[in-house]
Formats: sequence, structure tokens, C-alpha cells
Amino acid sequence: MTSFSPPELLLQEYGIVTPSDIDLEAIAWAQGAKVKYKTMDSCEARIAGLDDKAIITIDNSLGDRRARFSLAHEIAHWQLHRGQVLFCSKENIESARNGIPAKERQADGYAAQLLMPKYMFHSIARSFSKPSFQVIDELANEFNTSRIATALRYINMDIEPYMLICHGPQGREWFRKSGSWPDNWIPKKSLDHNADAFDLIFGHANAQVSRSICSANIYFNGNDADRFDVWTNTVLTGNRASPERKTLTLIIVKSPEMMDARDHWTGGSW
Repeated sequence: MTSFSPPELLLQEYGIVTPSDIDLEAIAWAQGAKVKYKTMDSCEARIAGLDDKAIITIDNSLGDRRARFSLAHEIAHWQLHRGQVLFCSKENIESARNGIPAKERQADGYAAQLLMPKYMFHSIARSFSKPSFQVIDELANEFNTSRIATALRYINMDIEPYMLICHGPQGREWFRKSGSWPDNWIPKKSLDHNADAFDLIFGHANAQVSRSICSANIYFNGNDADRFDVWTNTVLTGNRASPERKTLTLIIVKSPEMMDARDHWTGGSW
């Protein structure tokens, strides 16, 4: 028997069966929340409610898809944390960083399921034979979501053993793995100079590197890492001219034996 999460049940309550049917403003209104948009300096989104009515305010200066996720995030707060006044900063919305407050993490999870429900997302994602950021971008267009939100949802679907790593100039910033990816394969904290991400951050490469094969020891430590190859696809995210330039790398297992090498030391850390 198929089970559905609370946001998926909410969508089904309104008869929503395709991505284009997901009208967040209508959902918010039906739940007693009025949505307003304006430029804000102190936060990216906020919600204030009394009894069964609320006002959600969204900063729409960061793009339509970012504002859309912020709205889904605030709807989540209204469903999960009603009765509280919450101000959500840019750093706490649509974020994979560690250290995010629990309520913000919960709201992000709810928002991802509301925007990309499994009963729609999973079948569409599986229709693509080769995972890549081209696939992720096509899914993002289908669900009207950002690349980062779509990539994280793609990883969480656990279609195959995948890993997503974010690098900045100082090295690894965060990573997320699918449920079937073994816990002992943890990526290096440092950024290897042979990694595509290194060229994107410090060199003159284009904003995206095509899917390619490299040795696993570029991203992982341990005695076994040099025995395996992995597929990788790396994209630049943000502005290369700013100190905030970062990359996202999708790691795809090339050899099933890599997933069975569970007894080696990786040298990485969570």
C-alpha cells in the first residue's frame, strides 16, 4: 500500500495530479493564509498568524523560483508551527548546510514534498536513463523549482546510489547522499586540484562540465578509492566573480563493487 506524506495528502485533497496544477497561492489561501510580495532587507520570508488566519510575506527580489520555494517553506510553517511568528533568513531557506534550526529544516522538507511530490517526481525522474544536471534542469523546468532544490529532491528519491557535493574555494561545504549510498563513503573535505570543481572555481572553465569518468580517489580517501572510477557531472552555481562562487558535483557509481567495499577507512568526516 502506497503511503503519502502530509504535503502530498494536501495536494491530493485538492485533486492535484500534475506539476502545473501546483498553485501555491491558491493552496495558501485555502489554508487561511494571504500571500504578499515585497522587497525585504531583514529576512527573505515571514509569516504572522492569529487563530486560523495568517499573512505570508515573501521577498521576490531573488527570482521567481526562489520566491516559490520560500512560499512553500512558509506554508510548511503554517501547517507545522502554527501560532508562532517566524522570520526566515536567506541562509535558512532551501539550504543543505549543517546547523540549520530544526524548524527551518522541517519546513524545507515539507516544501520540497509540496513542490515535488513523490507520486509525480519519482516516475518522471526514472524516465531518464542517465543522471546528470541536464536531467535535473529538465526536472526543475517541469516542477518550476530551482536547480539546488531539484538536485536535493533527486538525491532524496534514492533512485540509485548518488551523492551531491557542494564545494567552495575552501573545499567541501556540504554533501548529501541517497539512502542506498553506504555511510562509509564520505567525500574529502579538501578540494582535489584534479577535480572538475577546482577548474570551475579557480580556472576559466565554462559554467558546466559534461558528465565524465574519473578516479574515485579524487573525491574520496582510503585504500580502496583508487580501485574504482565514478561518473561525475559538475556545475558552477552563483557568480564566479564573487567570493560566494561554489560548485555542485553529482557523483554516480560506475561499478557496483564500489558499494560493496564497506570495510575500508575513508578518511572523511561528516
